[in-house]
Amino acid sequence: MGIGKLITSITMTVFYLILFDVWRERYQISGRKNLTRSIWALAILRIILCLLPQNQWLAYRQPLLFGILHNIPFAIMGVVILVIFAQESKKTGDRVFRFMPLAIALSFGFYLPVVLFSGSAPAAGMLMIPKTMAYVWSVSMGWQLYRETQNKINI
Repeated sequence: MGIGKLITSITMTVFYLILFDVWRERYQISGRKNLTRSIWALAILRIILCLLPQNQWLAYRQPLLFGILHNIPFAIMGVVILVIFAQESKKTGDRVFRFMPLAIALSFGFYLPVVLFSGSAPAAGMLMIPKTMAYVWSVSMGWQLYRETQNKINI
């Protein structure tokens, strides 16, 4: 299960990098180089922290300290992306992504207890199911945008 957690940690980070790019494209954000550098730095830091041997991914129970450490940059990324989506979707009255901040908040809300308690209460791992559903919801919002865009092109 440990290697699966490592792979999931990295793919979740990549998912948020993609979500950041979706935000830039959807709202035609140009510039904001410091924000872009910060998001990329947090993603790279998270991946580096995940790759450290101290995580003991192959052990039956991974150390809680490293579980928390490699999730700090990820949590910061999540909060930043949640806030920027909330600001832009509200400012533009975006009907498609109006619930994206909620989907992001739910995904982190379900993920945090898994990080903190799955070692002592393995049933907490079940919260990965609604977390994944929040991700599916996020992707479905993107799919809705894609379909709307295609319909406009075909008209």
